[in-house]
Parts: sequence; structure tokens; C-alpha cells
Amino acid sequence: MPWLQKGDGFLPNISRVELKKLYRLEKNAKAKLRLLAAIQRREGKTLDDIASSLQKPKTTIHDWLQRLESKGIGHLYDIKQPGKPAMLTKDQEKDLEKVLDQSPEKQGIPHTMWTTKLVQYIILKMFNIEFKVRQVRNIIKRIKFSLQTPRPEHIKANKQAQEKFKVELKKKFNITLNLDSRSSVLMKRTSS
Repeated sequence: MPWLQKGDGFLPNISRVELKKLYRLEKNAKAKLRLLAAIQRREGKTLDDIASSLQKPKTTIHDWLQRLESKGIGHLYDIKQPGKPAMLTKDQEKDLEKVLDQSPEKQGIPHTMWTTKLVQYIILKMFNIEFKVRQVRNIIKRIKFSLQTPRPEHIKANKQAQEKFKVELKKKFNITLNLDSRSSVLMKRTSS
């Protein structure tokens, strides 16, 4: 670690009073901690003492103070890191959105509903980019679609009440029931 000045040699262009005023006015918690470290260094404390009082590693304290000394007091705040660039462009996302607005059958896929695996396949087919399923979910959310999980039964269904209803219906209409909510039902056409 390069050597840092302490006491009046640390940040000589700013007085301790100004540092304390900046500390009182600061709203950002991390910036307040960094200002407190600067105030303590200005008071002549060692890096070990400052690290102990702020409960931060000595290397972190050193990095904060080094940055303030070399770049100035304006560098109290974290620098926003850009992150990894998106693999799909905005135009590609719009194209994907148009495709997902239609059924998979219209895309030549023998399914009635979109799944993340199907979206993963269509992205590979359209853009030649391979994503993991988790990334596909993030893309789906970003283009304002939601993922729905079908349930064969309602989560709050009362099994006893259902069985009681079946027994009463059977008695009332004298019919044999094989009620399976997932079975097909015959309906009479309303138009010819």
C-alpha cells in the first residue's frame, strides 16, 4: 500500500471544519462513511484505528482515502459499472415480441402455448443466439410478457366440499358421474 499523509498533510485543500460540514449535509450512507474516514485521517489517526472504528477492512479504508487524495473530494460516490452488454438488441427484442404475440402454431411449431423452452428455440432460430432458460425468462419479462404456471387444480380447492357436491349431485339427478376436471366435455353447438 502506498503511503498516505495524515493530519494536515491529508487533503490539504479542505479544512477539517469543511469535511465535518460535508459529513452533516451528506445523505448517501457510503459517502458518509468515506467522509468519516477522511475526517479521522485528517485528525491524525492511523489506518488501523480508522478501520477498527468504522469496522471495515484496512485495505478498504486505504482505497477510499487514496481515491479522495488522488482524485479529490468529488469521488466520494461509487462509480456506476456498466455491466455486460445485452446480447439481443432493442430491434431484436421488438421482433421477438411480434413473434410471441402470435401462437407457436403460426410459427410452424406444433404447440398451442409458448414455453420458455420454445422461446429459447425461437431465439436460436431467429437470431442464432443461444440463451439459458433463466436468461430467456429475463428477456420475456423485459419485453413485458409474464410467465404463467398452469395448475391442474386450484391451490385452495376444498377436496371434502368437492366430494360432498359430487355425492349430492349424484343423488339429486340419479346419474353416474366420472367428474374429472381435465377431461373433455361434449357441448351442443349454438350455431349451424
